Amino acid sequence: MSYLENESGFTLIEVLASLVVFSVGIIGLTGAGTQSARAVSALEIKTLGSIVADNQIVLARSQPLKTGISSGESVVMSRSFSYQLETVKTDVPNFYRIYVKVKRSGGAQTVAERTAYRSRK
Repeated sequence: MSYLENESGFTLIEVLASLVVFSVGIIGLTGAGTQSARAVSALEIKTLGSIVADNQIVLARSQPLKTGISSGESVVMSRSFSYQLETVKTDVPNFYRIYVKVKRSGGAQTVAERTAYRSRK
């Protein structure tokens, strides 16, 4: 059996062990990719919710001052959001705080919040 001693290459056990290591690595990368896709989706919702909040603050500051709480719905990029806008007087005379909270329509989790201030015109 001297001809087998000079042969070079991998044994079946070495090949199987390397396949196991490679498979574990691929499974880990697949999980990371899935987690990354979920994070991107969540960030997209937060970004769109922030756009809704910013728009409501701009509208509240551009319209005549009205204290109290108002709410409504807004659609951005085919996604529906509900918002609640609260305008209250501060301790400073003629100075008001505008607070906006945005949620996905039908959802319970707040996706964006903004606070702004304005004076009475």
